[in-house]
Amino acid sequence: MIPADTEYEISVPKNSEEIDKIRQQMLRVLSSERFKNSRRYPSLLRYLVEETLEGRGEYLKERTIGVRVFGCPADYDTAENPVVRVTIAEVRRRLAQYYQEEDRDAAVHIELLSGHYMPRFSFSREQAAPTAAPLPAVPQDVGALTSEDQVRVRNKITLPFLRLGRAHSIRLVLAACVVLLFFGYGFTAWQWLNPSALKEFWRPFLEDQRTIVLCMPRGNDSGSSTASAEGILEPGQATPANAADPGSAKPSRSDPGSFHAYEMLDEGIIFSDAVAAHAIASHLEVQHRDSILRLTSAMNLEDLRNAPVVLIGGIDNPWTLRAVSALPFRFAGTPQERYWIVNPDHPDSKLWGLDTNLRMTSVKRDYAIVARLHNESTGKVVVVVAGIGMCATAAAGQFLADERAMRTLRARVGAGFRSRDFEAVLSTDVVNGIAGSPRIEAVRVW
Repeated sequence: MIPADTEYEISVPKNSEEIDKIRQQMLRVLSSERFKNSRRYPSLLRYLVEETLEGRGEYLKERTIGVRVFGCPADYDTAENPVVRVTIAEVRRRLAQYYQEEDRDAAVHIELLSGHYMPRFSFSREQAAPTAAPLPAVPQDVGALTSEDQVRVRNKITLPFLRLGRAHSIRLVLAACVVLLFFGYGFTAWQWLNPSALKEFWRPFLEDQRTIVLCMPRGNDSGSSTASAEGILEPGQATPANAADPGSAKPSRSDPGSFHAYEMLDEGIIFSDAVAAHAIASHLEVQHRDSILRLTSAMNLEDLRNAPVVLIGGIDNPWTLRAVSALPFRFAGTPQERYWIVNPDHPDSKLWGLDTNLRMTSVKRDYAIVARLHNESTGKVVVVVAGIGMCATAAAGQFLADERAMRTLRARVGAGFRSRDFEAVLSTDVVNGIAGSPRIEAVRVW
């Protein structure tokens, strides 16, 4: 995002100097904390920028990017495999955060506008190119120096090196190696004594060498129906996709109708669930751990016993609803009225709630549960990433893959963060279906 107090000129690069500035800025972005530990995000951003600088930006298409950047088959189904859309959404978010928090006064801004694959470049009008420091004056005629001066200059340059004998040089090299080893072991010991919050949270999963399962609902699944039948949620008929707009046409991306209708547009997985899964899978990939997507309809109790599982999705994921049904924070409500997260301190409060029949533009806030717990039915550690609506699920997934967010959570959980079970409620502001940064509302540890 371009700072409001800085004047920028938006244009395409006009010459090699501007192209070089853009490439230098791209390298600074890719070396930042938000990009350097990932494989997918830098590859995608570099490809989009380079193709645009080469004059091929207007030809960037989803299928081409999927084939050339992510190695997808040439005939792959973009509807079944949303890897490009999910990744570019995350790159767009990380770019905005980079310029907002790390490099607000950058001379060049690189942006990925929603709905476009060709990046936009913005050049600051105020910040001129840095002027190189003047080089020290050098005599044009070396002969102008007297022979005595030439000997003095030569000695100043060569004598220090000549005075270092071979044995002394070896001692210096050995001393440098000892210092490097000392700091290397010291840094390793410091990391062991002070692990990152992300590593502490995911430690049970990282120690288990089996493939991690990311359990997701289908877009047309109704976990609430299963939960109602089991007495987990209040019984009720599922709300029709366009119940908020009776008599209206079938919802579409341009006019989704209600919040619930927007969620149900895709016949496959919900896009925001995929965003959450992608954020978690990318972090696990950095930790050299494999993960696999599995639909709720293909899961059974034996699957949950045989592998570490991340349950993604709230009301539409029956496995999530079962997992949190006995926890301090749990889901309640009906599709006809609203869903909410129960607050044990204020059992009658529905503050942490969402009416999924509201129009997309009317939804201003969404809520989610994140938890790490030892499941009594399976004997395994399970992670829950569950929003009431799709926005909170996406925000919760990104929350569990962000080091700074996890440091905040670790501070709230306390000394038991490494091993104890806990549950947290997150809230996130929503603008036109896009979630902001999540905030921790409450935490329970046991």
